[in-house]
Amino acid sequence: MGGKALEIRVAWRRDDPEIEADAIRFWNRIGLLPPGVSPEERAKELVCVAYADGRLIAVGTAAIEHIPQLRANFAVIRGATDPDYRRLGAMWALAEPVRATLEQWAIDNPEERLAGRLGFVEHGAWGELAKMPVVSRLMLFGYTAEGRQIRGDWFDHFRFD
Repeated sequence: MGGKALEIRVAWRRDDPEIEADAIRFWNRIGLLPPGVSPEERAKELVCVAYADGRLIAVGTAAIEHIPQLRANFAVIRGATDPDYRRLGAMWALAEPVRATLEQWAIDNPEERLAGRLGFVEHGAWGELAKMPVVSRLMLFGYTAEGRQIRGDWFDHFRFD
């Protein structure tokens, strides 16, 4: 980890203006959001964030979407890391807190019928790397028409009606 300690903070549905402002500065600084995506709106989707030396260096976000092919609602997760901190393992450090946070929220909010998580590789700067196998705890569910991997998992508590 290069000697830097990571601090992980949970932000899911907490309406935390400090973390949201840090995330907005993060996205504006590194320019990772797709055109038309508001940093302020994406900040409302924060699940967990990672800080190093008091600076936000990685984010995990989720949006709840119904996936017709799977007949269930999933948290579509996204992650981003500051390029200057990619070697710190921040996304690995966020993976378990993001999963645990979303799964506990699903248990606490059964009316939302959240079945699990899905993730897509969506940043164009990855180029051909976006099509390479990904080491992840998420299962390979399939591929998009563009060849990007769709990975996900089901929460153990979820049951179909």
